[in-house]
Amino acid sequence: MNYFTLLALANEWNDRLSGAAVVDVWSQTAGELSLALEKGENASTIRIYCDPKMAMMFRAEGHGRARKNTATLFEKAHSLVIAKIKTADRDRFVFIELEDGSMFQIQLFGPQPNVYWVHGDLVREAFLNDVGWVGNAPPATRPAPVVSSFEAFVERWRANRRTLAQAVSATIPLFDRQLADEVVRRAELDSAIPPSDANEDVLHRLFLECEQLESDLQSLQPTVYWRGALVEAFSLLPLQSAPGDWREESFSSVDEALGVFAKRRLAQRRFMESYKPVEMALAKAHRKAASGAEAMLSELGNASRADRYEAWGHLLMAQAASQGAGHEAITLPDILNEGENITIKLDPALTVVENAQRFYAKARQTREARKHAEERWSEVHQRAVEAAALLTELRSLERFADLEDFLTDNKKVLASFVRPETVGEERLPYRRFEIQGWEIRVGKNAKSNAELTTKHAGPHDLWLHARGVPGSHVVIRRPNKSSEVPKHIVESTAQIAAYYSDAKSQPLAPVIVTERKFVRPIKGGPPGLVRVDREDVVLVEPGLPG
Repeated sequence: MNYFTLLALANEWNDRLSGAAVVDVWSQTAGELSLALEKGENASTIRIYCDPKMAMMFRAEGHGRARKNTATLFEKAHSLVIAKIKTADRDRFVFIELEDGSMFQIQLFGPQPNVYWVHGDLVREAFLNDVGWVGNAPPATRPAPVVSSFEAFVERWRANRRTLAQAVSATIPLFDRQLADEVVRRAELDSAIPPSDANEDVLHRLFLECEQLESDLQSLQPTVYWRGALVEAFSLLPLQSAPGDWREESFSSVDEALGVFAKRRLAQRRFMESYKPVEMALAKAHRKAASGAEAMLSELGNASRADRYEAWGHLLMAQAASQGAGHEAITLPDILNEGENITIKLDPALTVVENAQRFYAKARQTREARKHAEERWSEVHQRAVEAAALLTELRSLERFADLEDFLTDNKKVLASFVRPETVGEERLPYRRFEIQGWEIRVGKNAKSNAELTTKHAGPHDLWLHARGVPGSHVVIRRPNKSSEVPKHIVESTAQIAAYYSDAKSQPLAPVIVTERKFVRPIKGGPPGLVRVDREDVVLVEPGLPG
């Protein structure tokens, strides 16, 4: 909030709120302070946000203190009456003076905005860093320089700034970036001109527009700008050259305009805090799936080697079946095609018939692998399509209520793209896999291993661990104790357990399989250390599903 906005707001509030009593002061979210006021039958609340990224203040009708999770502040100031509201001389402090001689000093700039209750030139209490401020002098005011002549403007010109607007703001400290941009637009200058290249004519035009804008700010026309349902800007005056897709809304008072702007901006921040992590996760998942599907499709476009292996088997059986072992290669007429000779490399340890059988086996394996690749491509392609559809729907949302509905309606499908904590759910202490409908849970570290085994596994769930080496605890969830886990599901899960262990690099690894009820933490031992009372062992190749 720039100085001119605070000055206009303080003037309006002084007329409206002088004589009001401070009936309550509280905070219910980090960095937010609320001053509850009553004047006759009128109740209102000044809300102050001491967030360096969005420091602001506005007035709301009524009080609206939450029943829970609020902290009462400045208790000794309750019931005191406001005598006057004003700003510091050409500085961005707002003072709410009270009839006992004390005052609230509100600082809405710098890296640590704050509210101080000051009496006798010393801080009695501070909203933030109370211990560091109590008994000390509050921050001193520093009036911005008055640049009343062109010579003074030239002398203060900051030619080392990156843009004209930045140089104007540095030269006229009371002008924030929005006002400085307005000066450049009014001067009809190319914003790309480096400040160091600004000649006397450019500087003179800028100086005249600074003077005119400061004069215009004496006759306010509070305006809020919207882009669809999104609030984009607040201004004390209508902006020149506002983007064409912005809608302009005028107000009769700064108090009213700021109330609308601030409430909507806070709602948008809440929206973005939930929206952005989901949008980023979905966009990343879509890029990964789309590029993976494209690479798979390119590979599938190559001719299959299965037909070639099968043809070699046919040629060997038809023309050289009587040949024994010892041949590294054999040349035969290609009777299946043009009849030209073809040389087929052989395994000399095998007979020609055995080599033919080997080629038939390779043809079957290649066809199975290709079929699996086609199925895998279909899965990855469908994943990319789902992520793209979710992204399109998500990016069309503008309101928090709509975002909440989106997250609720798509909770199940989002779970495969987005981490639980991204959508506001509790972070799970384990990784999740699903194999043909069976849920697999895998510990992440020693602490989560202990939590998984003791808190997130039932007594009849299957428990797996790479035998004899450090590794993750792994659990196969069973709906009930009579549910039989198929052998191939156990083996696939054992591969996961071996993968998340120190046996990951071994060609084969033994893995313990037992019911969770036979696993007991060792009393006094480190997290995750257990004793297994009964076990079976399977030998598997470490790896992940798919």
